[in-house]
Amino acid sequence: MRQSQIWLAVVRGLPRLREPDRFAPWLFTIARRSVTDRLRGEYAREQETLAADDVATEDPAEAMVDRAALMNVLSELPVLEREILVLFYLEDLPVEECAYICRIPAGTVKSRLSRARRLLREHLKEKGYRP
Repeated sequence: MRQSQIWLAVVRGLPRLREPDRFAPWLFTIARRSVTDRLRGEYAREQETLAADDVATEDPAEAMVDRAALMNVLSELPVLEREILVLFYLEDLPVEECAYICRIPAGTVKSRLSRARRLLREHLKEKGYRP
């Protein structure tokens, strides 16, 4: 779900917002759910592609790590680190926007990104993937 679709969902959902002073958390919940749905969709499509085509692709990123395995490992990360990775890498948002969305300082975004990358590397290593 792209930003325009998220805003459309927000506008449609406004009549059901019972506590207007809770708008920001309500909005972030909608955005978080849309990102989660997007990840689930990508994972499902990737699983279908892998099942239909057993031939390895020539994508450099997939040569290093199978995308389905990456999505699986990503889902094992703590929520805060996973959110930062999704916002920064999948949604392609700059650090400042990630900070605004998560309501944390930019420095905290950077430290969470660092921790998330380290955890991701550790999880991949445990699963037997080597860079």
